[in-house]
Amino acid sequence: MRIPRPFLALLLTGALSASAAACSLPGGDDGDGDDGTGLEQALDAVPASASDQAVTYRDVRTTRRLVAADPALYRGLAGYGILEVVQHGYTGGNVRADWGFDAKDVRASVQVGDGSLLTGRFDTDAVARAMKKRGYRATDADGGTRYKKSGDATTYEVSDSTRVSIRSDVKLGLAEPDKSLLDEDAYAEIADCLGDVYEATYYAEREDADAVLFAIGGRLGKGGASSSSSASSSEKLCARTASKRAAESIAARLREKTAPGERYAGSKVTVGEGGTPLVTMTWKNSAKSGLRPGDNDKTGELPGLLIWGRKQG
Repeated sequence: MRIPRPFLALLLTGALSASAAACSLPGGDDGDGDDGTGLEQALDAVPASASDQAVTYRDVRTTRRLVAADPALYRGLAGYGILEVVQHGYTGGNVRADWGFDAKDVRASVQVGDGSLLTGRFDTDAVARAMKKRGYRATDADGGTRYKKSGDATTYEVSDSTRVSIRSDVKLGLAEPDKSLLDEDAYAEIADCLGDVYEATYYAEREDADAVLFAIGGRLGKGGASSSSSASSSEKLCARTASKRAAESIAARLREKTAPGERYAGSKVTVGEGGTPLVTMTWKNSAKSGLRPGDNDKTGELPGLLIWGRKQG
């Protein structure tokens, strides 16, 4: 089991493919939504072999508008899920000058463990110049260009619609995976539970805990990104459980957080039907610590309750 990374890489979040995969995640083409929600499209671009990794999705266009409109509420999303933007926020410099792109070029981002996948519109000539300046050697990749530098564990692949950073333990690439996370029942079920979210984090799938898989995602009200107030912003936790007994155990733990005086006081916890019920919890966002969108990626408050819970028979 690989522990997801509010504790490591997701802390930075504040932290797809030649033409075929470009349509799988929003950014390659402006589709009409027939391929599912942005989250579903993102999961469909990640190989099923990544189920032991944390997966973080951001609708970058929406997130940028929200951060600009209400930085106090949405500051936890200010990196937009783009590692290079987050790093430059700490070290300074210019993302476009250093990497040949910036957040304005990105429509959606997916972080998978230590790797990332961005879609949008990329100036491949600008990327090539920037990567050459940084000492990377360019070779052909399927549908794009691969960049590698001696001594750097990260490989980059770039096309005009997709940019992927790849480490040895994350099997991302420009090619569409033969089997994706969306093909996994638990991932698809939780995506359906979350609905049309603009940000979400899936924590790694586990066989030794009450929560086999869970995710937290953020939704906006009817006004969408044009209405950025906390009244229209909420988050939802959806967990697929190992058994009915496990579901009741998870629900009891979560309800301790919703008691009077607790951070999530008044939030509703529900337990679904079936042998492995879904447990859900929804709360309104606010600018208070721990209640901003994406805060659980850093604090691990709710994820911690589910990650360390022992499996109930």
